[in-house]
Amino acid sequence: MKLRVLGCAGGIGGRERLTTCFRIDDDILLDAGTGLTTLDMDELIKIEHVFLSHSHLDHIAGLALLADAVLGKRSGAVTIHATEKVIATLKSHFFNWLIWPDFTTIPTAENPVLRWEPLRHGDTIELDGRVIKPNQVNHSVDATGYWVHNRTAGFLFTGDMSTTAPLWEKMRAEPILRKVIVDCSFTNADFELAEVSGHFCPSSLIEDIKAMPHTTDFLIYHLKPGQEEMIMQELKRDSGGRSFEALSCGDTFEF
Repeated sequence: MKLRVLGCAGGIGGRERLTTCFRIDDDILLDAGTGLTTLDMDELIKIEHVFLSHSHLDHIAGLALLADAVLGKRSGAVTIHATEKVIATLKSHFFNWLIWPDFTTIPTAENPVLRWEPLRHGDTIELDGRVIKPNQVNHSVDATGYWVHNRTAGFLFTGDMSTTAPLWEKMRAEPILRKVIVDCSFTNADFELAEVSGHFCPSSLIEDIKAMPHTTDFLIYHLKPGQEEMIMQELKRDSGGRSFEALSCGDTFEF
């Protein structure tokens, strides 16, 4: 199982320019931010499943462009996996014919480009040997983190989140967990902003993961533009021996 970082930025104008999107092998996406725009047409056509962590624009903008790009170029719909709340939000506020056409009815309702697949936290989805389990996380809107593995090794993608003790309680005993991709958006000086917006800063992240094994690698994403260096300095200064590394677009991992 191969994981490739297409986008990992917490905004535009910083060290990383593309927002959240990860590709698993050739056919699965975790989120659909502007990182999706790095794929060429042949790669876009191969996408079969998109798992959304939440409904914020930096995680869904590429979904609109994906639907438009593959229209008439593939057979069958791309399946969009998300919670009922996220699906309802996208139907009402995004694919509503005002912001963007409803591609679940284009070219016809019987043969659409996109199809919704509601998921529930705690369910297990298996796709050709890749196991994907959604877990609820705390954010400013309904949000999901994904535990992804192939029964031999795997990773956790938290999506955007703040303190979520039950998630770490579940994950700390997973023997095949190799890496955690986790949000750390703000510096410690912006602790209150991080709290109100449902994100981590270094001090809150380190506190939240204190029960996790020190052997777990933490890969940091969603750093806010202009704050990347300070966030990583604060994480490493107070790490207590943990491994924290900032993700970059193009990073690839094998599991």
